[in-house]
Amino acid sequence: MPDMLPDWYPAKRHPAPPDAPLFDWLCHEGSLTLRLTEAGDRDFRVELLKQAPEPAHDDEAAALGLPPGTLVWTREVLLHTAGAPRVYARSVAPTSALGNAAVELDSLGTTSLGHLLFRNPQIRRGPIEISRYPADRLPDSWRSEGLWARRSHFSDGKLQLLVCEVFLQGWPLAST
Repeated sequence: MPDMLPDWYPAKRHPAPPDAPLFDWLCHEGSLTLRLTEAGDRDFRVELLKQAPEPAHDDEAAALGLPPGTLVWTREVLLHTAGAPRVYARSVAPTSALGNAAVELDSLGTTSLGHLLFRNPQIRRGPIEISRYPADRLPDSWRSEGLWARRSHFSDGKLQLLVCEVFLQGWPLAST
């Protein structure tokens, strides 16, 4: 059975976007790592949940131009700020990109991927898309219906990387 797909739209053209301030966070084109760090008074850390090859979700494969179910490099993390996890992030790339890209994906550990992507002038970011995110794709402890996500395609010519960021319940705070 195919997985339940998010319904991705270009951020500024979503037919039923969320209210501010969440919409502002979803559309923000700068580094989410930097913005979370600033919003959390410099309290930011990455919790690595998983990094391993696995089959791409159907929408991920389509966005990367791969056949459904293709094995991809996958990294799942929680981004913590202000003392709690705020964002679940899932990044996928064709396994052929490993070792050929300007970013060493296999050796990231708890280093923020965003920190590396936004400091490398060779890497270009595609348009931001937003959608509600299927709860069954989230880690068990963070499953919740109706959470909003954004995704972007990053490329340096060799690297094709899809980064999806899901805003967990309670984030952003109304004042951020």
